[in-house]
Amino acid sequence: MDFVGSAVDVIHTYLIAPFVQQTNYLRSSGANVNDLQTVVRKLMARRNDEQSSLKAAENAGQVKTDIANNWFEDIEAIKKEADALEKKYSQGTGMNSWLLYKLSKRSVELKQMASDMLNEQVDLARRPPPKSVIEIECEPIENYPSTQHMLHRMLDCIGHSEIGIIGVYGMGGVGKTTLAGKVNNHFKKNFCFETVIMVTVSAIPNIPSIRTSIGKRFGLDLSNDNEDDARELLLDALRKNKFLLILDDLWSKLDLKDVGIPHPRNHKGSKILVTSRIQDVCIDMDAIKTIKLQPLSVDESWNLFVEKAGQHVTVDHIKCFARKIVGKCKGLPLAIVTVARAMANRHGISEWENAAREMEQSATELRGMKEEVLVPLKFSFDRLENDMLKSLFLYCGCFPEDYNIEKEGMLNYWVGEGLVDKISSLTGARNKGEALIGSLKTACMLEDGEDEDSVKMHDMMRELALWITSPKSDCNSKFLIKAGQSLKDAPEANQWLDATRVSLMDTKIKELPELGERCPKLATLLLRHSKMIHTIPPTNFLQYMDHLRVLDLSDTQTLEYLPDSLSCLVNLRVLSLHGCKRFRALPPLGMLQQLQVLDLYGCFILEQEILGSECLGTISNLRYLDVSLTKIYFSRGVISRLLKLEDLRLYNAYNIRWRVSSTENEKWDDQGYINNIDVEELSHLTHLTSLDICFRDIIISYWFKSLAKKIRVLILQRCAIIKQEAIQALNESRNLHFLSIQECPGLTSVPTCVKRRLEIRNCKDFKKMLVGVEEAYQDSFQRLESLELRRLPKLERIYVGITPLNCFGNLNGISIFQCNRLKMVFTKGMPRFFSNLKYIAVASCDRMEIIMETTEEDGELEGSDNDRVISAFPKLERLTLRDLPVLVQMCHNGILHCPLIKDVMVNNCPRLKKDPLHIQNVHGLPVIERTKWKAKVLEEEEIQEIQE
Repeated sequence: MDFVGSAVDVIHTYLIAPFVQQTNYLRSSGANVNDLQTVVRKLMARRNDEQSSLKAAENAGQVKTDIANNWFEDIEAIKKEADALEKKYSQGTGMNSWLLYKLSKRSVELKQMASDMLNEQVDLARRPPPKSVIEIECEPIENYPSTQHMLHRMLDCIGHSEIGIIGVYGMGGVGKTTLAGKVNNHFKKNFCFETVIMVTVSAIPNIPSIRTSIGKRFGLDLSNDNEDDARELLLDALRKNKFLLILDDLWSKLDLKDVGIPHPRNHKGSKILVTSRIQDVCIDMDAIKTIKLQPLSVDESWNLFVEKAGQHVTVDHIKCFARKIVGKCKGLPLAIVTVARAMANRHGISEWENAAREMEQSATELRGMKEEVLVPLKFSFDRLENDMLKSLFLYCGCFPEDYNIEKEGMLNYWVGEGLVDKISSLTGARNKGEALIGSLKTACMLEDGEDEDSVKMHDMMRELALWITSPKSDCNSKFLIKAGQSLKDAPEANQWLDATRVSLMDTKIKELPELGERCPKLATLLLRHSKMIHTIPPTNFLQYMDHLRVLDLSDTQTLEYLPDSLSCLVNLRVLSLHGCKRFRALPPLGMLQQLQVLDLYGCFILEQEILGSECLGTISNLRYLDVSLTKIYFSRGVISRLLKLEDLRLYNAYNIRWRVSSTENEKWDDQGYINNIDVEELSHLTHLTSLDICFRDIIISYWFKSLAKKIRVLILQRCAIIKQEAIQALNESRNLHFLSIQECPGLTSVPTCVKRRLEIRNCKDFKKMLVGVEEAYQDSFQRLESLELRRLPKLERIYVGITPLNCFGNLNGISIFQCNRLKMVFTKGMPRFFSNLKYIAVASCDRMEIIMETTEEDGELEGSDNDRVISAFPKLERLTLRDLPVLVQMCHNGILHCPLIKDVMVNNCPRLKKDPLHIQNVHGLPVIERTKWKAKVLEEEEIQEIQE
């Protein structure tokens, strides 16, 4: 039976079922065609829905998948064939059984295909693949060469194989973000990186947001991952790519590891570019190279202004005012663009004249300046780390526009602010002040001054300080600042009442107002450079300033007296009459018991005793005293009682003479008695760290050694030097700026640590400047800027032996007069150390044969005569050779090439055989015939021609 059952199953499967199915195709052909159309209609409906969804996805930034293209194509094919079958069936009258069978069967097959597609889940859209670079809209820089130069510097650093992280810093609004965008866009066409990403970090970094922004560029959605997973995912993605990451607007160090960014030193080929307003942030980010972005030049500033304001500003009657307005912006693009927008539709002369006046008096009056310039800049102020930095920044606003602010003077003001009380010493306060100034410079809120001892403030930063301290601001400190204005009338009395600081520096004010009531907050009064103030009101002025701590009358050159009401300033800490050339007499200082800084430098005709017995309370707190270039004198015992004094300046104090022993005879001068003080009094000043002093007609011996390390400025005149090691003790001084030794027998060598200027005159025993490395300090003359050697009858060589590294490397001027044994200035090997030399003067040296001795390595052959061209002094600008009877040539077997030479004076050098300089390529200096070099005296007209 099992066999029979199996046979039946086989017959049914292979014979009966197929026959029935084939028969059904014929019997149900119409139904099959209709069923197909039903499914196709549903499929088309889904197609329409998916197309709408796809369009929305594309609008959201997604792209169509390749599968989607195939899917839609398959639907269209099914629809087309289904319609063809339906049409064929509807027109099928007379269709034979075989054709009807095939049509019905195909309808069933298509129905199944359509049903499958109807139920199929298909990803029709996806996120687009990460772009290598997403272009950022930036302002064009083609017309701004300095900006293009900065861009090229940045790109050069990025291209350098050894530089992984590059820092770009500069003040707010100077164009850092624009340049960062330009760097980003540069790699749109230059395929150096697989991925370039620019992210704005801002003041308070949001690490998850930064991580998400970077991750999106790699198709990662990190928003829902926990911190550790998100960090690892991003780290893995970046490690697989050669990337350039631009982190814009950093305000503090960003930990790359926390974000999930591999450090370039561990991921060769990848780079990170950081922009910040603060240089230290770039350094904290491990930037190997930092670049400071400077403001635009004058021409570039004008071009930007014209571009944004319109060509109407170039019309003559507007241009003069427009130039003034642009000048006030000092090259800051943010300010220039803001002002240009405000003036774009202004065509009237009166409008421009008024705008120029507003910019001169207060830039905040001009539309847009406050909101678009000062508010963004204030963010830098708000981010300063402490109140000291903020106070120092605001203090700098007291100085006139474009003023070169001397750091020492400003730091003395800080004594008045009470900084000394907190730090306990003037030296500590100055060091702290220097550090604060450095912080403001790295934050690009102060700039380098004309020398290392000064700073400047950008005009827009000064406007910020004035805005913050204006009467309308919410700042606690209100300033009354009229510094640098052509002001003839002093502010009215009611304007003084709420001010904490008043600055009338560099004005034309003749009279100060009488104040009707007390100024309870006034702590600082700055009147320096007010050249037309003759007197301080004797009544109703200083009496109302009992809280005053700083009174600066420096360079008030018509001022002759101070009123007795000065004694009312019981809280005064700083009194400066620096450079008051006509000042005649100080009132009693006995009530000024808080006084810590007294500066009388350059009061040439001030001749009186100060700090006498009535001032015992005053001198107890004095830390800084400068009576240089005055006729001030002291009673014996006064200096030894200045127990807190740290900085004493007695440079050319005409009425003060020193004696080593009280048994020495009193000294007299042409006008009569001169005050004699025992040098022992200086030994009582245990806090003294800086001393400017002049010793005349005394013996320099062991007593000098204890003072030497404290000396900043020293003049020795007619002093017998019996212990050479006493002079050499000056090498222990860290701050020896100026040393002048005149008519001092026994001098055989000089200290090598002088920082600024060294003069040696009329010293009959002096033979050489420096001898060999074994006798030289390693830093010998490294910081010396100016050297003068005059009337030294035994001087034979400036240097003997091997020159220490960097010796004379900072020297910019050397003058040698009447040194009649000296045959040459620069011996072999020396010239290469004088790379910063700008001025050489040699005169009246009877045996001077050659200025510079050279070796074959110092030059190369050039010209038909095969002369060696020596390029020893690349910065030399002035050369004077005068009264040198045996001078043969400038340098041995060669001619000197000086590309920057401007002024040449050759006078009475009859044996000079060649042009001392290789000058045929020097711009602006005419070539002089050799016959004229041989002349004993150049005609005055010829000398003038050379100088021009």
